[in-house]
Amino acid sequence: MAQGWNFGRYPLIIPALSNNLEFRLRVAETPQHLPKFADSAILFGPFCLNADRRLLLKDGRPVSIGTRALEILITLVDRAGELVTKDELVSRAWPNTVVEDSNLRAQVAALRKALRDEGSGSHYVTAVPGRGYRFVATISHSSSERKHAAVQSRKSNLPARLTRLIGRTDVVGALGLRLRRCRFVTIAGPGGIGKTTLALAVAAEALDLHRDGVWLLDLAALADPDLVPTVLASTLGFEITSDSPTEELINMLRDKQMLLVFDNCERVIAAVAQLVERILKSAIGTHILTTSREPLRAEGESVHRLAPLGIPPVMAGLTAAFALSFPAVELFIERSAANIDELRLSDADAPLVADICRQLDGLPLAIELAAGRVDAFGVRGVAEGLNDRFQLLSGGGRRTAVPRHQALRATLDWSYELLTEPEQTVLRRLGAFARCFTLGSASAVTADSKIDDADFPGVLANLISKSLVQLEVDDGVPRYRLLETMRAYSVAKLTESGELSAISRRHAEHFRRVFETALSEWETKAGDEWLACYGPETDNMRSALDWAFSAGGDTTVGMALTVAAIPLWFKLSSTDECRNRVEQALNRAEGADREIHTRQVLQLYIALGLSRTFTIGLAPTASAAWKKALEIAESLGDNEFKLETLWGLWFCHIGAAEYRAALDIAKQFCSLAETTPDLRIGERLIGVPLHCLGEHVEARNRIESNLHHEATPIKSSQGVRFRFNQPLAARVILAQMLWLQGFPDQAIEEAHRGVAEARAGGHAISLCDALAQAQCPIAMLVGDLSSAEQAVTTLLDQASLHALGAWSVLGCCWNGALLIKRGEFERGVSNLRSAIKDLHEVRFAFYHAGFLSTLAEGLASAGRFEAAIDVIDEAIERCMQKEELWCIAELLRIKGEILLKQASTDLSLAEDYFLRSGEWARKQGALSWELRAATSLSKLRCSQGHGAGARNMLLEIYERFSEGFTSSDLRTAKALIDSLSAC
Repeated sequence: MAQGWNFGRYPLIIPALSNNLEFRLRVAETPQHLPKFADSAILFGPFCLNADRRLLLKDGRPVSIGTRALEILITLVDRAGELVTKDELVSRAWPNTVVEDSNLRAQVAALRKALRDEGSGSHYVTAVPGRGYRFVATISHSSSERKHAAVQSRKSNLPARLTRLIGRTDVVGALGLRLRRCRFVTIAGPGGIGKTTLALAVAAEALDLHRDGVWLLDLAALADPDLVPTVLASTLGFEITSDSPTEELINMLRDKQMLLVFDNCERVIAAVAQLVERILKSAIGTHILTTSREPLRAEGESVHRLAPLGIPPVMAGLTAAFALSFPAVELFIERSAANIDELRLSDADAPLVADICRQLDGLPLAIELAAGRVDAFGVRGVAEGLNDRFQLLSGGGRRTAVPRHQALRATLDWSYELLTEPEQTVLRRLGAFARCFTLGSASAVTADSKIDDADFPGVLANLISKSLVQLEVDDGVPRYRLLETMRAYSVAKLTESGELSAISRRHAEHFRRVFETALSEWETKAGDEWLACYGPETDNMRSALDWAFSAGGDTTVGMALTVAAIPLWFKLSSTDECRNRVEQALNRAEGADREIHTRQVLQLYIALGLSRTFTIGLAPTASAAWKKALEIAESLGDNEFKLETLWGLWFCHIGAAEYRAALDIAKQFCSLAETTPDLRIGERLIGVPLHCLGEHVEARNRIESNLHHEATPIKSSQGVRFRFNQPLAARVILAQMLWLQGFPDQAIEEAHRGVAEARAGGHAISLCDALAQAQCPIAMLVGDLSSAEQAVTTLLDQASLHALGAWSVLGCCWNGALLIKRGEFERGVSNLRSAIKDLHEVRFAFYHAGFLSTLAEGLASAGRFEAAIDVIDEAIERCMQKEELWCIAELLRIKGEILLKQASTDLSLAEDYFLRSGEWARKQGALSWELRAATSLSKLRCSQGHGAGARNMLLEIYERFSEGFTSSDLRTAKALIDSLSAC
């Protein structure tokens, strides 16, 4: 008789008699050990095991099995492929009980009977005499368990896996659990053992667990440890623009929930260890998985030393079925079968394959290399070749005493010597590439009289088929790479051949040409298309620069490549790397051919000025670089570069509130650019300082002239070429002018258009500029505080995300101003006062007086009149000294309002300030300032009993507006006009 209990949809049938009592006791207990697959179904052969339900099905039908045998099965499957000792099995099946070995053997026999594992040809459980048992069948998870993972759409840059993972399924699950528990796991082991493959599998399983995605950072090609934070930021799409990439990166990651995979950490291990510790301490939602030949020895690290794939023991009568239960053999056969149709492992070949795997020490890369030659030599030929090749490694019978990289080197030597001479030549020359390369680049660097261009694609295809070169397809674009170990091997062979210096030169000269082409296409090719084309060459560019500036390199090549790479650095926001590389090139400039290098030195100084501007603000060091560039441009008589340097100096003068000097520079620019398309840029350069000087009508004409010719393409140059989006910069300043001249609705539209254009361009600096100089001020000027808050929040977020210090300061200023406008005077005053101090450091002077006026309003509203008077006087004095007259009318009006709030003020004094404000506004054509001055004056005169005259004066100005009637100023004026009518 058998008795059944129902659990969910399925009955569990177990023998009656003594087992029933034991079962009732055990189901009431809470298991002390929860298998790693507890909530999933495990499949093997026709069986489905659900450990959580204590349920075994065969072809969908329950299997009759005793509870002790079932517990043994769960334990064995939980550690599939591993040896489970007798003691471990006894402790699981008979907890806290002493039993004889015969009891265990009986239960294993019962288990085998239930599995029909008694000579049917299907092996599930094997005995290791005197030690224990091993579950040897291949297991997989049910499709329902994978369903969520299959449909997940998290962002990541993980490469698609084209072959299945063999022999690591249990490790993937265990590492996934450990990573969730420890947050920081390192997979350590020798080269070729499969660290990267395992890490990618673990990362793929974790995709649905991390809100902000899973990101792979391959450090194999990185030689400079200082670049680790910058390269990580670039991988994540963050823009680093200052001297402290680590601090900026930490701030970016602080609220993220993601998994970072640092692959191949060996070359920059100390830098990675330091960065990982910082990330773990500051970004609590971030998990980190690293691969390295040695542990990082960083705080919080949990190390998993990856073992080789399981290898069959040396034994007589080894069958194909039993050999295939070991992952090393399974890997070898599957990879071999990819090249040979209907390849099957026979019992006769099983010992040979097991021997191959054994000699290769279970290292996956070496096994795959061996499998790749089975189509040429057969299993026996490969086995014999390995026996000869690895005689040194097996000396004395202790292969494990030999460093594993020597075993891999022997495998690579064997593979290399099997190649034809053209294949050998190409393979070792491909070692010059830092990472990925295109077919064209590979041909350019490796092909010569020995390797014809026409033959090269076929040779490369052979290397790919032999697993020596990897094919990667990103967005449909095929690129190629050598595995890290293969590249190191190729470089060694290149050195031995005496070709290293020549091929390194060819590599550097090729990428100099590549980036010179990139430079010529910088302003004519769509930004995304340009970056997709040249961004992947970053590692090769760095490698070429390292060689060029090395002792045996070529400074001339290095300078030319540095100049050509400048646009890429700015596009990637790697401005710190740009500055460092430019300074390196300038330091090495002495001694180069004077006639050739002077022009390059000029370009380097231009880039230095711009990179300093982005990283440290419009400080004197940036101006010094621009001045040096102008000096060289004038000595060369090169007008294009002179235009470039004049633009940079103009930028610095604007930042220092030196508007007359900026206007003079702008006029020089226009004179020089009179017959070129760059003249339209000169119109903007003149318009901006005119606007600052209060000449709004002429300023607007210049700006609109600039935008009118927007469709005309700008001639490309060899320089940096006005790194900002010039039409967008014009549109930003136009929004301010439109509001001042009485067109609030058009100002709002232009501000929104500027922000939308900046977002579409994907350039953080342009977006911050549009927010800080258009959307934030216009929203506050029209009284739309909700839109202002949204703009300020976006500005602060973007500035923080991309570490744009100057724009972060502007964001803080606008935030303080917004608080004051909302009536939070004490908090707003405190925030704004602090931010204005920072504004001095970054030399963004244009809004200084405007922010001072808002601070004065906040102080007065808080009842701190003396402080308010001091601040508004400071603002007025600053404007008069620097001729920053664009807002002088508003400053005078605000002083009058502050005076009115003081009980002892002579009203005629306040009236005088309102009148002066109106006069300045009329003279400048600033209708919006004039309306504000008239509103303040009308309120005062109404209080003096002159309501009728006040109404007529205000109405005359109000009626000159044709739009913007929902803005706060016009609504206030209309309400006052209506109230004065009733007086």
